[in-house]
Amino acid sequence: MAVNGWRVMWVLAVFDVPVQTTEERRAYTSFRKMLLKDNFIQHQYSVYLKHFPTMASAQAEIDRLKPSVPEDGHVAFFMLTDKQYGMTREFFGKNATKRAPDEPDQIELF
Repeated sequence: MAVNGWRVMWVLAVFDVPVQTTEERRAYTSFRKMLLKDNFIQHQYSVYLKHFPTMASAQAEIDRLKPSVPEDGHVAFFMLTDKQYGMTREFFGKNATKRAPDEPDQIELF
């Protein structure tokens, strides 16, 4: 079966979690580490991405993460098809702190 860009999913986790108290910082750190442990990649400070082969597996991951949302936090999980994510346009200013992803760390030889 061929890969279908309309069936393959990306989950975009976006969150705003208070970090005023020690307990809130602990909850934020725990949630963030859980996302990284589950192979989400950090796109921006509170924006994480993960690729899934199907919508069902993406939904299962969201359902599994839901109980871990910090008590006073606001978390949104967006599900995007691979085709939709492929249409993303990302721009970096002159003084960007992050390099554009298509700049290789070293020369690739074929």
